[in-house]
Amino acid sequence: MLDEKIFKQVDEVKYLAVENTWRYRPIIRILYKFHIRYKYWVYKEEIYEELKKYEEFKDYTLENLKYDLDFLVENKNLVTLQDAKKVKTIDEFKNRQFQYQLSPYTMEIERMIMHLENMPTQNKASLESTLIESFREKLQMFQSIKDEDNKAVYNWWTSLSDDFKRLNENYQDYIKSFYSPKAEELMKTEEFLIYKERLIQYLKEFIKEIQLNVFKIEKILKMIKEEDVKTVIIKTLEYEKSIPRMDFDIDDEEYIQTNLDRWKYILDWFISDGNKISDCEKIMDITNEIIMKTTRYAAQISERRNSSANRKVEYRKLMELFYNAADLDEAHRLSAVTIGMFNMRHIKGNTLRQTESINSSIYEENAYEYVLKSKNRKYREKVAKTPIKDKTLKKKELQKEILNRIQREKEIIESLIEDDKIEFKKLPVITAFQRNTLLRWLSRANNNKSKRSKTEYGRDYEVILLDNHKITIECEDGTLIMPNYMLKFY
Repeated sequence: MLDEKIFKQVDEVKYLAVENTWRYRPIIRILYKFHIRYKYWVYKEEIYEELKKYEEFKDYTLENLKYDLDFLVENKNLVTLQDAKKVKTIDEFKNRQFQYQLSPYTMEIERMIMHLENMPTQNKASLESTLIESFREKLQMFQSIKDEDNKAVYNWWTSLSDDFKRLNENYQDYIKSFYSPKAEELMKTEEFLIYKERLIQYLKEFIKEIQLNVFKIEKILKMIKEEDVKTVIIKTLEYEKSIPRMDFDIDDEEYIQTNLDRWKYILDWFISDGNKISDCEKIMDITNEIIMKTTRYAAQISERRNSSANRKVEYRKLMELFYNAADLDEAHRLSAVTIGMFNMRHIKGNTLRQTESINSSIYEENAYEYVLKSKNRKYREKVAKTPIKDKTLKKKELQKEILNRIQREKEIIESLIEDDKIEFKKLPVITAFQRNTLLRWLSRANNNKSKRSKTEYGRDYEVILLDNHKITIECEDGTLIMPNYMLKFY
């Protein structure tokens, strides 16, 4: 029987997977470090001082910390104790600060997490994400470690190189195992179906994890300068030379060049350029290919299992039918029924049928012509070439007609000018064309501050308002009432 505690929710682990986990986990880790140094009760100000040492908490406030501590207390991660020393009043007691301590559950959870973080990867041929996570964490220390002493730099560089070597070798060995003859043979067996689902899930999780880490590593690598890398390598060389060894000489140039080449290989492994893709991208592509290959083999095994029925009797009967056929024509008809047509071509079109009957045979329908076009993207239909016609004479005639019309209109308008002026109240009965032209000239000049403008025929004129009385102008198509204007020409 299961213990009833199994069915209860464990509130103490909520801080590991919520929106503000990035804040809760450092708080718990700081309290854990205080605990192992035998400091069991801690004020929030002491926690705040530790948090402010990290760049991620540069905008973090004591008020934020108070809300986070309240959350952890509410979820049983922390135990509180109110400091009641030298309290004289009730108000002082209420406003006293709290001290915090990790709960027993949280202590065990944090120990487990630290064990998981430091747990070595023992699988030699695997795609475990802990390999790339460990490499990323060490790489993040570059900017701070490059200024340390030779021994610290040497240890860091050695650890980083070992991690990358193990990372590269494990991935290569694991992927290589899928391209061996033994793997090909195994994938074709029915026992492979049991293994297939677990394998695909494992590969998908690997792709997901590597995508999360690779972009961070690429960003870190692009920020590291080549001269800083050379400085780190020189420090490792100096420490290497300081280790007393018997009959062991180091070639400085070879050592530096070897490590620079190693760093370049790390860059090539994670960063793509215009000429080639990175090894990391290749691994993801190959992993996707393995998933598709695995799925394809599994489908083939399933089809082979489903189609394992014995068709020997059916084939024997079919052969007897062909053998007993009276002539070749009957055998052709039997073949069309049992096997189907050879090299059959299906043509589909939007034809207008003369009947809606579903029983109408294709031979009873009228023929339909369908033009086949090439599906090649470079194909272009031929365009009929049409020569350019010479329209010079037609253009000259049209130009002459337009000039004649303009000349006639000019004569009509200028016939209204007397003594270089047009007084609107003295105009005779005018046409619609004359009225529209005069009003256009009037409007054009009124829109200028100088009340002056120029006609289409090149004459300057000025608009003068003679008085404020209204005048009436008779037109062929009606009567126009307007102010008493005059146009004076120059």
